[in-house]
Amino acid sequence: MRPDLIDQHIAAMTTASTNLLRQMRDEGLRYRVIVRPEDTATMHVHVHQLTPEIAERIHRCLAGIGMRVDVQEG
Repeated sequence: MRPDLIDQHIAAMTTASTNLLRQMRDEGLRYRVIVRPEDTATMHVHVHQLTPEIAERIHRCLAGIGMRVDVQEG
């Protein structure tokens, strides 16, 4: 993939995930989303005070976006 398309893909997926997680953020979820240029097929979600319930909710929220979702404490 061309470097400019990789950058566009990362920006689009970050924006999309932020929109999808907005309600959880409004409820107090503190997180950051990372899509790495060397692995644009995986979205890494680092969550402050992660619990199994929050991880499951994030996975359900981001299901169907066409990327693997890796949720971890961070």
